[in-house]
Amino acid sequence: MLFNYFKIAFRNLRQNRIFSLVNIAGLTIGMAATLLIFLWVYHERSWNKHNEHYQDVYHVYANRDFNGQITSGPDMMFPLPAAAAASFPEVEEAVIVDFGGTPLFTVGDKMIRRQTLTTSPEFFNVFSAQFIEGSAKVLQDPDALVVTESTAIAFFGHTRVIGETVKVNNGRSATIKAVVKDLPENSTVRFEVLQPFNQSTPEYREAQTDWVNCGNRVFFLVKPGANIASLEKKTLELIRKNASSENVTTRGSIILHPMSKWRLYEEFRDGRNTGGRIAYVKLFTWVAIIILLIACVNFMNLSTARSEKRAKEVGIRKTLGSGRKQLLLQFISESVLLAIIAFILASLVVWLVLPAFGQLLNQEINIPFNEPSIWIIILSIILLTGIIAGSYPAIYLSSFRPVKVLKGTFLPGKKALLPRKILVTAQFVISILLISATLIIYQQLQHVRNRELGYDVNNLVLVSSSGQAHRNLEAIRNDLRTTGMVESVTHTSSAVSDIFGFTSGIRWPGAPENNNLVIGFMFAGHDLAKTIGARMASGQDFRINDTNHVIFNQEAIKVMGIQDPVGREIEWAGRRRIISGVIENMVVNSPYTSASPAMIVYEPNWSNQINIRLNQGVDIRKALVQIEQVFSRHNPENPFEYRFMDEVFQEKFTNEKLIGQLALIFSALAIFVCCLGLFGLLAFSIERRSKEISIRKVLGASLQQLLLPMSAEFLVLIGLAFLIAIPAAWWAMKEWLNNFEYRVNISAGVFVLVGLIILLIAFITISLNASRAALSNPVKSLRSE
Repeated sequence: MLFNYFKIAFRNLRQNRIFSLVNIAGLTIGMAATLLIFLWVYHERSWNKHNEHYQDVYHVYANRDFNGQITSGPDMMFPLPAAAAASFPEVEEAVIVDFGGTPLFTVGDKMIRRQTLTTSPEFFNVFSAQFIEGSAKVLQDPDALVVTESTAIAFFGHTRVIGETVKVNNGRSATIKAVVKDLPENSTVRFEVLQPFNQSTPEYREAQTDWVNCGNRVFFLVKPGANIASLEKKTLELIRKNASSENVTTRGSIILHPMSKWRLYEEFRDGRNTGGRIAYVKLFTWVAIIILLIACVNFMNLSTARSEKRAKEVGIRKTLGSGRKQLLLQFISESVLLAIIAFILASLVVWLVLPAFGQLLNQEINIPFNEPSIWIIILSIILLTGIIAGSYPAIYLSSFRPVKVLKGTFLPGKKALLPRKILVTAQFVISILLISATLIIYQQLQHVRNRELGYDVNNLVLVSSSGQAHRNLEAIRNDLRTTGMVESVTHTSSAVSDIFGFTSGIRWPGAPENNNLVIGFMFAGHDLAKTIGARMASGQDFRINDTNHVIFNQEAIKVMGIQDPVGREIEWAGRRRIISGVIENMVVNSPYTSASPAMIVYEPNWSNQINIRLNQGVDIRKALVQIEQVFSRHNPENPFEYRFMDEVFQEKFTNEKLIGQLALIFSALAIFVCCLGLFGLLAFSIERRSKEISIRKVLGASLQQLLLPMSAEFLVLIGLAFLIAIPAAWWAMKEWLNNFEYRVNISAGVFVLVGLIILLIAFITISLNASRAALSNPVKSLRSE
């Protein structure tokens, strides 16, 4: 019987090719969009699940009072993990890991940088890895390296590399003692090379008792069933017992952040874990469901639009003894068959666009065929789509009375249009919401990108420094100037757009006794302001040999309350220093927040970045060639690696840019599917009014007189959708913008533009469909009268 239903359904679809193609197209787009979003959501939720102890690993965060605001951070003191493992029975293992870097590894004539972590020997007791050669015990050896499979191949061309020696940063030699498989892309703690802390160095011995400085990450492997809240309190008490109040104040606390939340719940506010990427995952999950529902609504509209053509079929079937149950199964079988065909096509579309989709996300998105849950989801999508899409048409069509139908008196009334009008209005509400969100996200990005930064990112080149480059910095500086391409050169401890160091140890005359001031700091050389294009509010830029001099930004001077700061003395890091100038506030770290207090310290011996300001109007390519030649002469032991400062700054918008692009893509798909829904509603309305249109034409009505009444009816629906969608869009985007301290104001112009876009698309759809009916031969509709 079921086979017979599908057989009849296939014949019916084949006989109505246009209807079938439009319906399949709508379902295919809806399913493809849904599958793409679900694959991304699945990928986001799969992070770190390859770890054996996924449910029991915690990242230790500290809440600190920074200038009256509680800030959460993972930087912890070096002795904490050993002390916690020894003091707390619920802590099975504790490991300390640095924040990583990309040191230079030299193998023969190869010079390769690799993402490297330095850790304590307990690393593999906490984090999982598959060993190809060697074992976790090698981390007891201070000269050992653990490398990934791809790194071993990059170094030597094969993976049998145990015992091979490599040089690190053109200095010490280290021996590869173990090889592990490449870590999954969806790992938070990633490495290509792993090395242990060198326990024999004076720095290591000093760090073991240093409860003040915080520059590493700490992870606990906790026994199942442990009381996490109690462990947080005990960890705080342990730190307070050993550390000064500068690290965790009386307002501070400890948060044990579980591995299951590292990816999606990465944001903290006021000392609490408030969410993060999970908001976007939930948002686009709903977008996927909504797009699929829109496609189902289109199916309903298109199916019921053919009601008059199917009415006689229903009437004949009923007179021949078919019950309503059989008719329901017949029509649902047709919709399930359509859903199966649409899913096959959607799968093909997903397979074709998945590489581009992954490139857009900057992630490797794969289809997990080996996961049973995926097949359950696939089957559910097909069945639910078929049943949901086919249920209303099946109920509607099977309800026809055979007597009226076969007499030719059947005609769907105005009430038959009401459910479809509601559904199409809902479709346009969703489309307006998505388009409005896309435009406001774009406005926010442009607003921040055009913000006054306090420095000039254009024509500023960052070159990775090294010990050799730093020793020859003056020669490099002189040779760069002689090229005629370079205006000025300086060195800094990091890119000027990022400050990684923070201190609360600044003292100055008149400072309050309970000083909780925390200031970000970075090291720099002379000509700093000139090179980065910053402006001095007072005082002067760093000059050569400005030893023990500092520059504060305006916000720092404001918070410190120092009057006439230039020439005043402060004390920091055990030395007295002179304030040589005050620089205008610069946008560092987050471009969405206001300026925070910052101090720049003159330090000739600390250089991670060499900043090169190019002359205006120079040929960038020629300039880079000459810069590379200079570095090749004075820094031959290291590869020439550079970045443009404007590109570094643009990286800060990656997340919001991605969300905007996704919103644009899926709002465009939603609009297209909505137009198919409008097409279905128009087809239904025109079928119901076909004789009326024909009579009007016979009586002399013009094309314009025929189009206006039909168009006005649907433009009213779009207007209603606006009345519902605009307040909802304004509220939703206002809530989103509240996450940013520096944000754009939502203007009415956004919604006017959205209105024009929607009206234009809808009017084109209505005009094409209505004009086709208005231009049809009236004889065909009236000859049966």
